[in-house]
Amino acid sequence: MITRAATLFVFVAGWIVIFRYRSEHMTTKLAAATPAERRWIPLTTAVVSLHVSLAELLITLPLFGPAPAPTTIETRRWLAGIVVFLVGLALWFWTRRALAPLGRFVDTVTPPPRLLIDGPYALVRHPLMLATLLCAFGPALATNAVLTWSTFVASAFCIAKRCAQDEETLWSVFGDAYAGYAARTRRLVPFVW
Repeated sequence: MITRAATLFVFVAGWIVIFRYRSEHMTTKLAAATPAERRWIPLTTAVVSLHVSLAELLITLPLFGPAPAPTTIETRRWLAGIVVFLVGLALWFWTRRALAPLGRFVDTVTPPPRLLIDGPYALVRHPLMLATLLCAFGPALATNAVLTWSTFVASAFCIAKRCAQDEETLWSVFGDAYAGYAARTRRLVPFVW
């Protein structure tokens, strides 16, 4: 029971922090977005939010009723979910700090002033999205439910789509410099894609 409560606390506290220090102001981002982005930005936010909410609900419900003692495998799975989530959270903060001070939104109306290729951007071209994906993977791993695995896959699909959309802008702004960066750095998953 303590492990389940600790898992819930870590996930809830982490997502609150991510929301509090998010990099973009949604209304401003949507105002400057392409029509396709105006569809995918809210959809991605909704799908990831649904995934997180369902996972946390599945972790919470047994806390309010008689629940069998967790098996060793369940406890290990919850702990593994916490570790994955905390790795994602650490990457998220590292990337967020590379973009701008935590208390300030990133300007999403004008093109970026420079191409970021070092720090977390040396790992993948979209480290903030990778961090979000890891933070979403933690609860799916912890709950190990068909429903949360399904919403995780939907979240991953939406995040991959958003990465591709963001790259259209980056290609148009940075041209050959971005082409060189893209040739040596994976999009979302280190060493894979």
